[in-house]
Formats: sequence, structure tokens, C-alpha cells
Amino acid sequence: MTLRVARASTSSMLANLLRDELLSGALPPGSPLRDTELAARANVSRGTAREALAELARDGLVVQTLHRGVRVASPTERDIQDVYGARRVLEGAGLDALLRTGSLGGLEDALDALAAARSVPEGVEADASFHLAIVAATGVDRLVAAAERAMREVRLVLCAADRATADLDVAVAGHRSLLDAIAGGDAAVARRALLDHLAHGEGRARSVVARR
Repeated sequence: MTLRVARASTSSMLANLLRDELLSGALPPGSPLRDTELAARANVSRGTAREALAELARDGLVVQTLHRGVRVASPTERDIQDVYGARRVLEGAGLDALLRTGSLGGLEDALDALAAARSVPEGVEADASFHLAIVAATGVDRLVAAAERAMREVRLVLCAADRATADLDVAVAGHRSLLDAIAGGDAAVARRALLDHLAHGEGRARSVVARR
């Protein structure tokens, strides 16, 4: 795939183009990303290419190591286990807050965005927004930041898992069921629905990593 970026474009614009490539599956996990090749493809300076790669590293989409350079992130099954363990704790705290307040506006907006998604990356973003809205109910910014960081770490895997099923309607139905359980106000039912939902997502993500 050829990247076309004007000389005056910023590193952020280049990062956005690369982000689309990564989330589309065009570059498999572990693929090397060399600033010299990227600069030549995009017709930008090596400095601009490095800045774009640094932005993607902050997003958790690529990893930078001293000896191997920059590569597309390649989460392991242990990474998936750790991330979902963290999500159970963070989203569990958010669920408790939601059940106390009964305010579901953020979840409903995220579900609407998921229903309107027309691509796997859009669906993954809406999915993340839904779950971040659960954590945001705690009112603790650091918990939301921790949840954002956890989801970034497995974003490529989540996109790959959704590409494997390629059925956004199923994703919408699953989130609608979870939202209905939370709205029902029964703490035991809502918690079981959340844990089942996360277990399903973890299973799909782990299967993607195992196949890789």
C-alpha cells in the first residue's frame, strides 16, 4: 500500500494514515516499521516519520526496542489475560457507581455510535467508548486513564477479533443486552452480565493470539 502525504503534512497526519493501515490488518503483528522506508513511502523527512511512529507507540500500536527497532505491537496471551483482569476490576468499580446513580447517558450514546459504525475500527472505537463510560461513572480520572491504557494495549487484537466475525449487529446486540442488565438495577444480574460480556471478549481476543 502506498502512502501519499504532502510535504507540509504533520507527523500526526502520517500517524493517522499508519493507524488506519494497522487497524485494517494490512500490517500483521510483529512487522518491522523503519523510519527510512516510511519517510520514502510518505515523502516526508525521517524526523517526521519518527514522530509519527512515536505517536503510534503512545497509542500502544507499535513497540520501540533498543535492538529490534520499531515493530507492530504483538500482544501475547498473557497480555490479554492481564488486560482483561484489569478491566474486570475497573469496570466492576464503574458498574457499582452506575447502579448507585442510575445514570446511563454515556453508555446509550456509545451504543448509538456502535450501531452507526460502518467498519471494524469504528466498531472497536465505539466498543471502547461504551466500556470507558462504565469506568467514567466512578468519577475518578486515574481509573479512566488506566482503562484507556489497558484497551490501547490490545487494540490491534480487538480489531483482528472483530474482523474474524465481521458482524457488527452481533456486537450491538451484546452491548444492548449488557446495557439492559445494568438499567434493570439488579446488582447481581448486572455484574454477571458484565463478567460474561468481558469473558466473551477475552475468549475471542485469546483465540486471535493463539492462531497467530
